[in-house]
Amino acid sequence: MAALTGHHAGTSGAHATTASAIRGSIPGGSGYTPLSWAAALLSAGGWPQTSCNLGAITAWEAAEGGNWENSAAYNPLDTTMPEPDSWSMNSVNVQAYTSWQEGFQATLTTLGNGDYGGILSALSAGNSAQAVADAVAASPWGTGSFNATC
Repeated sequence: MAALTGHHAGTSGAHATTASAIRGSIPGGSGYTPLSWAAALLSAGGWPQTSCNLGAITAWEAAEGGNWENSAAYNPLDTTMPEPDSWSMNSVNVQAYTSWQEGFQATLTTLGNGDYGGILSALSAGNSAQAVADAVAASPWGTGSFNATC
């Protein structure tokens, strides 16, 4: 995790979007890999399953280091959105979750809170992994700059 300011659970007033507006249903499953988790997130969010979007999400996962590289269980993008059974695993309150469903819910809720319009637009376009990466870096998520290709 690059910065201490992002990943927050707050909203931006009139610009807030609910998670239900950006997802169909919360994926279940087990044994996700970075690529299969990215595909499931895109599906749940209703974003196109393009090579660019898959490249963007997997690069974002690597930049954050969640789940597979740190103790933020079921949280590949290191969101700080609390869920009923989650707990903080570091000083900036990145959460660890008890299931993939809980982690997907938190990630989608965070993305839909109104602070991440640039990320949502880039994912909706689906044609530039670097545009998604640049939108993440320009957002309050806190990841910082990273490269993504498709």
